[in-house]
Amino acid sequence: MAFTVAVVVLKGGAGKTLTSLALAEAAAESGAASTLVDADPMGGAVRQAALAEEAGRALRSTVIGLAAPDLSKRMGSITPGADIVTMDGPPPGALKIAKSVMESADVVLMPCPARPGDLDRVPATLALAEEVGVPVFGVFNFYQRGTNNAVAAEALVKHHGVNMLDTLLISSTKVAENYGLRPRGLVARFGRELLDELTRKAAE
Repeated sequence: MAFTVAVVVLKGGAGKTLTSLALAEAAAESGAASTLVDADPMGGAVRQAALAEEAGRALRSTVIGLAAPDLSKRMGSITPGADIVTMDGPPPGALKIAKSVMESADVVLMPCPARPGDLDRVPATLALAEEVGVPVFGVFNFYQRGTNNAVAAEALVKHHGVNMLDTLLISSTKVAENYGLRPRGLVARFGRELLDELTRKAAE
């Protein structure tokens, strides 16, 4: 049975698609049969897969677009043979889809921008995961070491009791340069480190 990760936070612009792509491609790079399910009606991951193919370096993962509130009931039929399934969660208003995505998963991975103003939906995301009964791990992105934003963000996730991973994505212009391409450089390394830490901690 596939190890399934739901990348969900009930906040727009938090880096869900970037995190999903990095994780799915790291899994494929490791030799696993990797499937990325784009559960966002806007289809960001599907669009990026198409752009990467046009650029001549197609994603190694199989990418499927399916944003449906009954997704949890359909997973077996849409991800046959996968070793690792990454699910790119929907935007904030699609609560039924978000819940179904979580119900399909072994763990929820919650991207946490290291900017306090972008962490206001962390409690709601944690509450939904608790309702579903699935464990949550947080991961920092847009992170700048030693800044006031980083210090405040760390205090907020600690206050909310988020189980944060050690892996983080440093804020850099090189992150934006990955748009429409197979993850490389900083983003590819983030994916590999994330895959390693998440699979280890989920098994504990």
